[in-house]
Amino acid sequence: MGDKGRRAADGGLKVVHARCAGIDVGKSEHWVAVDGSMDARPVRSFGGFTEHLESLASWLSSLGVDVVSLEATGVYWIPLFEVLDRAGFDVRLVDARATMQVTGRKSDVLDCEWIRQLTSAGLLRAAFRPSDRVCELRSYVRQRSRLAADRARCVQHMQKALAEMNVQLDSVLSDLMGATGQRILRAIVGGERDGAALAKHRDRRVKADEATVAASLRGNWRAEHLFALEQALERFDLLTAQIARADGRIVETVESLAGESRRPDGGDGSADGEPEAPPAKPARTAADRRLQGALRAMLGVDLTAIPGIGVGTALAIASEIGPDLSRFPNQAHFCSWLKLAPGTRISGGRPLRGPPPKRTNRAGQALRMAAASVRGSDSYIGACHRSRLRRLDSARANKATAHQLARLVYAMLTQGEEYVAREVDDFEAERRDRQIRHLKRQARRFNLALVDRDAA
Repeated sequence: MGDKGRRAADGGLKVVHARCAGIDVGKSEHWVAVDGSMDARPVRSFGGFTEHLESLASWLSSLGVDVVSLEATGVYWIPLFEVLDRAGFDVRLVDARATMQVTGRKSDVLDCEWIRQLTSAGLLRAAFRPSDRVCELRSYVRQRSRLAADRARCVQHMQKALAEMNVQLDSVLSDLMGATGQRILRAIVGGERDGAALAKHRDRRVKADEATVAASLRGNWRAEHLFALEQALERFDLLTAQIARADGRIVETVESLAGESRRPDGGDGSADGEPEAPPAKPARTAADRRLQGALRAMLGVDLTAIPGIGVGTALAIASEIGPDLSRFPNQAHFCSWLKLAPGTRISGGRPLRGPPPKRTNRAGQALRMAAASVRGSDSYIGACHRSRLRRLDSARANKATAHQLARLVYAMLTQGEEYVAREVDDFEAERRDRQIRHLKRQARRFNLALVDRDAA
């Protein structure tokens, strides 16, 4: 077919995907559009029930559609995406900002037709979505994060109840839910009101003495506040048990993915004939050690060897991205997806005013937190971060260091090589070389010569 036959009827754009469909996703209704030459009714509406989604997939399959684009609308796109993906379509999840109508008209019919037209011309980029098994792990990790946030609110509720009774336990304890705090709170809920008796639960490592703890536990024991404290503690225990169950499911899923990633000969991706090296930074608890080993087997490398990246950060990267980074052509694309690259809001050669669009990325946020933790690290990355803090504010320095960590992660996952530790002396040597090169450039500028006193 010639170029004229490969042109779209509207807009004169070259057709890249001739047999495609566009879907406007809703909660209880989905509007689907195909090319007018494929069906007498090219735009149809389907309900939100599972039988309707299966009918939608059957209709598209009967027309020979191979590419389907749909908007990321809330969470309503997830069941439709999974049904279409299971049916064998090339399903592309696109950002709703990329499909906004430019004419000002807005309707479900126009939206699905516009999505189909953009898809046929190849003007929509599919969002990154890992494999189904990694998506399963991601769901467990995100569920655990929500449970941890809910448990943190329970602690706030307990602090409020204590403050209303003027029990200032959080003033003498650094962690209200530590060993001492929990023993005292459970004794209060159990009926103990004597401050001296409650202070007996003080751990010897608490800095405040027993008399100070007893004085902080003298309060106004009103029934309504005690009731609120009791219920908050019950919710805390319930959420703690649910987090433990989520942790178990996460470890099982990571170990299952690690088993799938092993080679047919029984190896795990390490070099032939070379024994597996021990983790660079052993985890503190047995559960963390088990998870650390499973993550290493799943990813093929030990990300926790990088300064600042712990088991939690490695888990966030594994659950949000997975071990396969083939969708990212190079480090620049990977860092841009993590929202760690400089912005491109430029017009007329100048950056646009105002804050950039707020977009979050869980893996990128985990790397930012890891970057903030290397400030006191006696490593090459720690020295780089401290150097950035001397000339940049904290937010920009954290973003720059997170960008450095992301490049290391990309190199390790794509090349399958372990991290080689570098010390502060390496950074100092590089900085000295940069300063010497700068001085030589300045000397040449003024037609002078730079003399090495030690060499002379």
